[in-house]
Amino acid sequence: MRIIDPHVHMYSRTVDDYERMSLSGIEIVVEPAFWLGSERTSVHTYYDYFSHILNFEPVRAKKYDIEHYSCIAANPKEANNLELALQVVEGMEPFLSHPRCLAIGEIGFDKITDAEEEVMRRQLELAKRKDMLVMVHIPHVNKREGTKRTIRVLDEIGIRPEKVLLDHNIEETVDLALEYGAWAGMTVYPGKITPERAIAIMQQYGTDRLMINSACDWGPADPISVPRTCKKMKEAGFAKEEIQKVVWDNPYQFYKMSGKLNM
Repeated sequence: MRIIDPHVHMYSRTVDDYERMSLSGIEIVVEPAFWLGSERTSVHTYYDYFSHILNFEPVRAKKYDIEHYSCIAANPKEANNLELALQVVEGMEPFLSHPRCLAIGEIGFDKITDAEEEVMRRQLELAKRKDMLVMVHIPHVNKREGTKRTIRVLDEIGIRPEKVLLDHNIEETVDLALEYGAWAGMTVYPGKITPERAIAIMQQYGTDRLMINSACDWGPADPISVPRTCKKMKEAGFAKEEIQKVVWDNPYQFYKMSGKLNM
C-alpha cells in the first residue's frame, strides 16, 4: 500500500515521527503553512518559516525515505492580524516558485471574520494569476455556513474547482465540497474526525475526490492516523484498490497538477 499524507505540520514534530511514518508506509507528505503557536512579531518570521519548511524539512524527511513538499500561505489562524498578514501576502511570490511548493495553502476561515476573508481573497487572486493549486482550511466552527461562504468567495474570484482542495470536512460539509467540484479532505485527528466517521462518509459518497490526512501538529495528533485508517478501511470491507485511491491516487492526482510532483 502506497500512502501520501496530504496535510501534515512536521515543523512541530520530531524525527521519531518521521521514522514511524516511514515504517508505516508513508512515502510523501505535504506541509501546508501553519501558525507559529505564539504571536509573530515580524513579517520576516514568516519568511524564515517558509524557508524552513521548503528547504530544511525535506532534508529531515529524506533521511527516513519520505519526500516532503509544502504549500505556502498566510494561515487563517494568523489572518486577523490583518496588517501583518497582508505584508506576508505581498512577499510570498518568490517562495511560490520553489520546486517544493505545490500550492497556495492553507488559506480560508478560522473564526470566519472579514479580516480572514480579505487575506483569503488576496491569496486566491494570487493563485489565479499564477494558475496555482489552492489548499483551503474550512473552519472548525459553524462549519457548514463557513464552507458555503468559502465556496462563494472561490466562485467570485473565479478559481477552477478541480484545482481546490477543501480540507477538514465532516459529515455536514462533504456534500458541499463534492457538489462544488473540489477535492475533499478529511482530517483524522482528536476532536475532528475519527477513522470510523471517515469510513462512513466514504461508504455514503464513494471514494472519488476524497482523501484523508493526519494534520499532525502541536496538539495530540497521531502522525500515522492515515495508515491506521487504511487498516480500518480493509476491516470494513473496502477493496485494496479503493483504499489505494483514497490514500495515494487522489492526493497524488491533485498535487500532480502543480507540475512539481513527479514520482
